Amino acid sequence: MEDDKGKSAWKPDHKYALWYLGCAPLDRRTTLPMLPWLVAEVRRRAETSGAGPVQARPVELTLVPPVVRCVPADSRNASVFIFEHRAQCITRFVHSSHDHAHFAYLIRSQPDNPESETACHVFRACEPSQVPEIISSVRQLSKAALKEDAKPKQDTEEAFYNSQKFEVLYCGKVMVAHKKAPSTLIDDCMDKFRHHEVELGPGDVAAREEDEGNEEKATGEKGLSSSPSLSSLRGALPDCILEDSGPEEQPERHASAPSHVQPSDAEKNRTMLFQVGRFEVNLISPESKTVVLERNFKDISSCLQGIKQTDHFGFICRDPGESGLSQYVCYVFQCASESLVDEVMLTLKQAFSTAAVLQSAKTQVKLCEACPMHDLHKLCERIEGLYPPKAKLAIQRYLSQLTDNEQADIFERIHKMKPATDQEENELVIIHLRQLCEAKQKTHLHIDGPDARELLPLSPRAAPSGQESSTSQLLPERTPSGTREHRSPAEYRDLWRETIHQQILLLRVEKEKQHEEDDLHVQKMKLDYEEVGPCPEDVLALWEKKLSALSRSKVQWSTEEAQNAVSVGVPKSRRGEVWQLVSQLHRLRQRIPCRTQPTDTPYQDLLKQLTAQQHAILVDLGRTFPTHPYFSAQLGAGQLSLYNLLKAYSLLDPEVGYCQGISFVAGVLLLHMGEDQAFDMLKFLMYDLGLRRQYLPDMASLQVQMYQLSRLLHDYRWELYSHLERQEVSPSLYAAPWFLTLFASQFPLGFVARIFDILFVKGTEVVFKVALCLLSSHEQEIMECDSFETVVEYLKSTIPNLTQAQMEHTISQVTEMDISKQLHTYEVEYHVLQDELLETVRLPDDADRLDRLERTNSQLRKQNLDLLEKLQAARVKVQSLEANVENFLSRETKMKHAIRSLEQEKASYQRTLERLRGCLPPGALLDVELAEIRPGSSSKLKAAHKRP
Repeated sequence: MEDDKGKSAWKPDHKYALWYLGCAPLDRRTTLPMLPWLVAEVRRRAETSGAGPVQARPVELTLVPPVVRCVPADSRNASVFIFEHRAQCITRFVHSSHDHAHFAYLIRSQPDNPESETACHVFRACEPSQVPEIISSVRQLSKAALKEDAKPKQDTEEAFYNSQKFEVLYCGKVMVAHKKAPSTLIDDCMDKFRHHEVELGPGDVAAREEDEGNEEKATGEKGLSSSPSLSSLRGALPDCILEDSGPEEQPERHASAPSHVQPSDAEKNRTMLFQVGRFEVNLISPESKTVVLERNFKDISSCLQGIKQTDHFGFICRDPGESGLSQYVCYVFQCASESLVDEVMLTLKQAFSTAAVLQSAKTQVKLCEACPMHDLHKLCERIEGLYPPKAKLAIQRYLSQLTDNEQADIFERIHKMKPATDQEENELVIIHLRQLCEAKQKTHLHIDGPDARELLPLSPRAAPSGQESSTSQLLPERTPSGTREHRSPAEYRDLWRETIHQQILLLRVEKEKQHEEDDLHVQKMKLDYEEVGPCPEDVLALWEKKLSALSRSKVQWSTEEAQNAVSVGVPKSRRGEVWQLVSQLHRLRQRIPCRTQPTDTPYQDLLKQLTAQQHAILVDLGRTFPTHPYFSAQLGAGQLSLYNLLKAYSLLDPEVGYCQGISFVAGVLLLHMGEDQAFDMLKFLMYDLGLRRQYLPDMASLQVQMYQLSRLLHDYRWELYSHLERQEVSPSLYAAPWFLTLFASQFPLGFVARIFDILFVKGTEVVFKVALCLLSSHEQEIMECDSFETVVEYLKSTIPNLTQAQMEHTISQVTEMDISKQLHTYEVEYHVLQDELLETVRLPDDADRLDRLERTNSQLRKQNLDLLEKLQAARVKVQSLEANVENFLSRETKMKHAIRSLEQEKASYQRTLERLRGCLPPGALLDVELAEIRPGSSSKLKAAHKRP
């Protein structure tokens, strides 16, 4: 009773008005890809049911440390609640990618017991923008509760969902005799790799690559033999992962004598993401966006670290051979540093221990490749993130493997419910499939033993039940016995070849069509945001003309014309091309390059290197646009492209490396163009527009920007400035994310895209303009906030929720505003104040005074260099103008000489004509004048003389 009283006396930190849709227990075999469909099932059950316990009801989700409490919205008694549980019991959040307003979390009754029951609670927010804030608040509450817990233990389920990822460099693989290996195996493998590359030589490497290319053309796909020899080496990881059943008897041979060396190709991108999951390790290629290697813990026999090569590690695992017998292979990797290798080894050790605890539990979950729930897991994994029509096709292929009765039962149930959309139909089918698989799982017998491989659905030896083999599909149809044609063996061979050729062509056409559909789907997914203001037809035609392939290289466009066109509108589908065109024009006008220039290292070469910033980048991948479908999938195509971009820039600019905020800028670029173009535009923003200064470790430029914004408020909005000063709300509390992410972390994506449009043509001062316009338009509401907390809450939560009209009004104000002179004045003022502040501080000795003088001298040198650059630019412009003036003067002189010579020639002709007239007799001159007066009479006389 005392505890209840104490809880009721606590003051709640946060309250969120939500709709509670219900909860559902989780089967112990439920995996991560199944969770969105389970949430859809609970949501559908709440929406379609009448009055009852599962009906959706309005609630208040109250966060009272250390518990999360769900209270009815109409209840006035704080002691009445629907349920409550400790925040540390929440193991996972699920956010729907199809409906951003719905979310759920998993709760375990006993956090310390990984086998305890788990339930899924589903909610619907009033506004989709509330969901990230709610999830963040609950996570903070959970972390605080875990810190205060007397027995802190890492939840196994949470460790699985938050799997560790490391960037590694794939070095190659070596076949070994058995699973036991000496401690020097990694060093021996590296020696073998180097020795083999020396023996192979550049000519053999070229021949090998040519053979691989010929084989790719012949087979249509790139494969890897399971037992390569020295004459048939490959430089890539296997694209197809084969399943093996267990260890086989092999002759004993010491593992220190590795055979079948297979080093990686140094010319290709060998950097991978090494992911340690719950029961397996995955090797993900950020370049191809695919999982190139997957190994279960049960197949890994040992992990080793190099003794001499301390930044290398590897593991030995079973690998199937051509004869079906398993063999042992050692995969070798390199990390950026020795400390990172230590972290990888520690993570693997903890993962193996956790997996062993789960396997040795009394109520452990048994799974085999033939388990119905495992088949459902693979289906959900295949359709995760797919467009609903494509997911529907994958589900239909899965349904074709069921029995006729099962198919008829599911189709009949779906037909009765009459789904309106493909997504709704997919949700209904998955609901019935889950019920069917759970029922089958209760009577399922697991497959064990060394011969189980032939019965597994994933085995390459046995085709899945319910499917005909590819050979049977290629056989020609039999004609009736009465009309059967007798053909020769040669005719059958020709018919067989033609059938195979047609099948290959059909597969190629389907593959190309599938690629086109995927590209269109990805493009549509990237540009899934509401545009701010329509682009007029005349401006759209202007952009089409400027972006045409014939005229882009000869674009003659002034700065004012480009700014006017951008201020009117930019087409969303061509926005990336517009940014590239505007950046090209800016570089052509910039005659003097910036003082700090990046290296000319190509983007693809940067991707082949390892970065020391990998941890910070990987952590921020899930925080960058978490609700956008392109970036929401964990280590999906969007996150891997973002990782490549951030990694490449961290290697290009070691002084900046990686800083929080760059990921949002890079994410906006990736949504409108490819990786290579996005990297070039990121370099343009950072170097040409000077954005990189605010990401430097000292953050000195950001401090200047905060001072400039404060001075703008002081000069333009004095009352708002005074109110913020009274509440002690400095610009760094609310405006720092605006500058570091260019408003992308909090504001609508369409609004951010328009800011980027103006940023590319007018520079970084657009950020100050947008910030000033936002604060000015909300001045009255901010003035009504009477405390520090309410002001900060309004600035961080309410201002970003702009309406369409507010966004259009803000953009129109930004295009008409000019504050460049004020910003320059404020910057000089800031540095002068800093210098005066340093001068007022008494220095204890000459050394400090010398340091101060050196700093002042360096600042003066910097100012001198800036002035020198401006002076040089002015001199170049003056020289150009002087050259034009000289050209005009020389042309004028030539024209005067030409006119004078023509006048002299005219006078000479006139004098000659006068002399000729004086030589003629008077009568002849009169006849000439009459002939000139009457030209027709002479013609008549001539015609009369010609008549007979």
